[in-house]
Amino acid sequence: MSKPTDSVPALRRAVRVLDMVKESARPPLAADIARQLDLPRSTVHGLLAVMVELGLLEKNATQGYRLGTRLLDWVGGVTEKRDLVTEFYQALDGFSDLDSFTVTLTLLEGMEVVYVACRNSATVLGASFRVGMRLPAIFTATGNAMLAEMDDTTFREWLTLHPASTWPNPLTPNGIRSVTTLVREIAEIRERGYAVDDEQVHDGLWCFGAGVKDYSGRMVAGVGVSLPQTDLARYDVAELGGRAVALAQAVSTRLGYRNMGTDSLGGMR
Repeated sequence: MSKPTDSVPALRRAVRVLDMVKESARPPLAADIARQLDLPRSTVHGLLAVMVELGLLEKNATQGYRLGTRLLDWVGGVTEKRDLVTEFYQALDGFSDLDSFTVTLTLLEGMEVVYVACRNSATVLGASFRVGMRLPAIFTATGNAMLAEMDDTTFREWLTLHPASTWPNPLTPNGIRSVTTLVREIAEIRERGYAVDDEQVHDGLWCFGAGVKDYSGRMVAGVGVSLPQTDLARYDVAELGGRAVALAQAVSTRLGYRNMGTDSLGGMR
C-alpha cells in the first residue's frame, strides 16, 4: 500500500520544532533546529519567522528560540475545559436526588451546544446523549439557559450573528421557530431561574437546564437534567428546575464563583 501524500508538511514541521524547543536544555539556535531535525536552513528560517510572528515561539537575546506565550492561551483553554468536566462530575456525586435522571454538561459554541460530559440514567429516554454530540442551542434547555445568562447587549449580538434565516429546522413540532418566541422564552427563563426543553429535542423527552459561571462571573457552561415525559407527573416542575439550578450553582461554586445571590437568574440581574 502506498504511503498517503502529506498535504500539510509545514504543520508537521512546526509541531516537530515546538517539540524540540520544549525538550531542549537551552534555547536552540536556528542552525541547531535545522541540524537536529534534518531540514534545509532556508526552510527552517522561514518557518521560525512565521512562528515568532504568530507568537508560537520567542527569540531571546542570544538568538535562541523558546516557546511563545500564545501557547499559554491554548493550554489555559484546554485546562479550563478539563477542570470544568472534573468539577461537574465531582459536584454531581453530591446529588443523590439526581441518580435516576440523565445529567449533562454542555458548552455553547455559536449556534450549537456541544456535550462535554454526560451521565445517562438507566431509564430509557428515547434519545441517547454522548460526549461530543452537538445540538441546536435554541432547542435545548442548556443552550437557552446559557443564552438567558447573557446580558441584553450580548444576547442581541448573538441574535445578529445567528439570524433566524440561519436557524435549523425544528427537531420536533415543539421547536422554537422565531426570534419573537425565543426572546419570550429567554424572558421566562430569567424570571423563573431555569430553562425547560419541553420535547423540543425529542418527542417524549423533557430537560431542565441552568447556566454555570466561573470565578469571574462569566457564563461557561450549562447543566441539564433530563427525564421521560411519562415520569414527569411524579414531580413538581419547579422542583425539577430547582434541581438543575442547584447543580449548576454547585459546579459554579467549585469553579470559584461566589455571587449567585446577586446576579443569578430569576429576575435578579
